[in-house]
Order: sequence, then C-alpha cells, then structure tokens
Amino acid sequence: MKTAVESLTAALEAAARAFLEALGDGPVGHQGAATVVTTGGPIEYDPLVEEPPYSTNPSGTPIEQKMSSLVYLGSVARLNAEKQRGASSTEITRFAKAAGYPDGRAVNGWNSRANSPRVIENVDGFRYLNESGHSYISELADELKITLVGDVAPLPIPLPTE
Repeated sequence: MKTAVESLTAALEAAARAFLEALGDGPVGHQGAATVVTTGGPIEYDPLVEEPPYSTNPSGTPIEQKMSSLVYLGSVARLNAEKQRGASSTEITRFAKAAGYPDGRAVNGWNSRANSPRVIENVDGFRYLNESGHSYISELADELKITLVGDVAPLPIPLPTE
C-alpha cells in the first residue's frame, strides 16, 4: 500500500506530465521521479533490450498509449529481424508486460483488430509484424521523436504449415 506522500508524488508527477503534454512541447517521459520534456534530437531506443524512454499505459494518455504500442510492436519487429523467426507466446507475454499490458493475452487484438488492418500475423503460433505494422511503428516513432535502433527490417511471413 502506498503512503500518502507516495500517492501525492505520483499524482503530482502525472499532473505535471499531462500539463506539459497539453502545452504541446512534445511527449513527456520520466526518469525515476523526475519528469522531463524531450527537446533536441530524437531519442535512440531499442525496444528489444532497453527500458522505454516514456511511461507506458495502454489505457493512459495518448503519449503513453503510443509508447505502449511502440514497445510491444517494436519488440516483435526487432525479434523478427534479429532472430529471423516469429515471436513465441512466451516472448509475446514478456513484450506485452514491458509495454504495460498486465497480461500477454490482452495484445491478441493486434492480430485481429475490428475495422482496422491487422499488424501482426500469427502463423503456427508465432507472431510476425506485417507491412502495416512496420508502417505503424515508423509513424509512432516519428510522433514520439524516437529513432529505433537495431534491425527492424521486415521478415517475409511464412505460410502456415497446416
């Protein structure tokens, strides 16, 4: 259970982050208890091995939602490119938790989002980021002023083995 001081500190941090985002100064991240506004050049970030540069929350502010999507989808893209294979269910769960989803199953919507293009293909239980997904992570990275580092080159998606 949080103390009153911890609760107040968290509330003030969230309020300050929302205020700075509303000013239009760009995404607001956090480093420990300090809140910072990104200025200058893009932040280099490898979603497969680094902590996210901004807070993640799939149900949070627009910036937190975008960061959650970039963490999750970027991790899948990085694994696809680096390992030359799809992401396993165990890896998907790990990526989902890093992105702020408490349960790996919560990200299954990326495979079959209603009224929107699928960004992940599930072939024989392994996940691959498709062309739409690669376009989307590029858009997210641009909006968040992040440069993805490491290989994220699209991997040809195999046909199911039936």
